[in-house]
Formats: sequence, C-alpha cells, structure tokens
Amino acid sequence: MSAVFTLKEILEKQGLGPDARAFCETVLRHGEVLAVALSYLPDTLLWLVTTPVQARLMRNAHREAVTLTLGEAADLAASVGDPRPTSLWQVAVVFSAPAPEALEDPEDAADPWD
Repeated sequence: MSAVFTLKEILEKQGLGPDARAFCETVLRHGEVLAVALSYLPDTLLWLVTTPVQARLMRNAHREAVTLTLGEAADLAASVGDPRPTSLWQVAVVFSAPAPEALEDPEDAADPWD
C-alpha cells in the first residue's frame, strides 16, 4: 500500500535534529514537498518537489533519494500519453496507483508502425 506525507507533517511528527529541521524548513521556503512511500519500491521514498531549486537542494543533500519536480513528473506523464498533472498531489496519485491486473494482449494491440 502506498502512502503520501507532506514535509510539513514530517516536521511536526518526527523528532528531527536541528540540522535536519533547518534543512527541511529551507526546502519548504521554495514550495510544497511530498514524500511518497510506494508499495512497489520498498524502503524507498519518492520525493516530489515543486521547484528545481528544491530538487537541487534535495539531490545535493541526499544523493540516494529519488526526487522529481512537478515539471519533471508532468513531462514523464505526458511522454507516456497520460494527462499532465498540475499539482504534486496529482503526481502522487498517479505514482501510487496500482499496476493493472492484466496487460493488454500484444495480439490485440494496434501495431504502432502501421
């Protein structure tokens, strides 16, 4: 099961040290941040950030973290034919959706090269 948390919720509920708290507050000054725990990526959080500045801060501080900006996520959605999400929450919903139970049978699919 997937879960979504705002960085503000994490700040309020977790006993973060002064350095971690200061980092989170700096990131939040630039916009909303969501942490998405995905059932298909155990032990990994997907960080969704509003701006490229936040992404840079997150990537520099936590190189192992998976971080996407709203723009990057919107581009990814559009590249696979999905509607472009316009909010971090829409992105979180898309990434949290379960995989389809059955994929389309290739014999029934239209040939993209026709």
